[in-house]
Amino acid sequence: MKISIEDFCEDIVQKAMRGTAASPESVVERAEVAPASLDALLEGRGDEATVRAVAPCLGLSADKLADSLLDRWYPEPRELDGLFMTNTAYHDMFVNAYLIWDPSQHCGALFDTGSDASALIEKAQELGLDIPRIFLTHTHRDHIMDLDRVRKAFPKAEIHVGEREANALSVAAQRVRPGDTYSLGGLTVSARLTWGHSDGGITYVIDGLSSPVAIVGDAIFAGSMGGGMVSYDDALRTNREEILTLDEATILCPGHGPLTTVGEEKRHNPFF
Repeated sequence: MKISIEDFCEDIVQKAMRGTAASPESVVERAEVAPASLDALLEGRGDEATVRAVAPCLGLSADKLADSLLDRWYPEPRELDGLFMTNTAYHDMFVNAYLIWDPSQHCGALFDTGSDASALIEKAQELGLDIPRIFLTHTHRDHIMDLDRVRKAFPKAEIHVGEREANALSVAAQRVRPGDTYSLGGLTVSARLTWGHSDGGITYVIDGLSSPVAIVGDAIFAGSMGGGMVSYDDALRTNREEILTLDEATILCPGHGPLTTVGEEKRHNPFF
């Protein structure tokens, strides 16, 4: 099943306007476009000329935003031994969660739960995996909704969550700090702070599979990023410093939308 891009052109523009506190009136004035043209863009009926005029006013790449408008890019399909992804419904959207394991040692971990973790649990059991850890990228409800089911399925597993979000959980959890590392069979999991969308979002970088992997939560999406609801500037900064500095072949596993890579985001993400 092909997973839809999380954010369309109008979503990207709306996020940038909100993040930069740009009113429609200010965008119209700076971009020198008609109010009706901006309205059409924000309603998903934009034209390329308006997109190219508006983009630089919001710190966005005009070429990349035009590609989004015209549906000229979708990330290459990715399959990796040791990576399993679920995409489950949550109200009017879909949310991702992941199972990562060392195929040689049958040891794995879950990353977030999505709205329904049954497929993750079944896959881990089918593979006969030991699950000593459950990692949470952040504590927004859609990403931890099925945590109770996961805990019951793997009662010995330790829960790990960013130290700045640990108090939001109602269960005991190990506090994750930037730079912390964990062993997962022959794999290494390292933590990077990528906050801004949430108070203390964590990106988990996994080394040891045939390709490096980063579970990024809502820090970055294919062709977009999280809303930067806590701090737009820090969301942009930590994405640049902690995610886009990874090897370009690193597979990015976002909280919503399809898998992507660091290289593809450098080439196609309008925010960067």
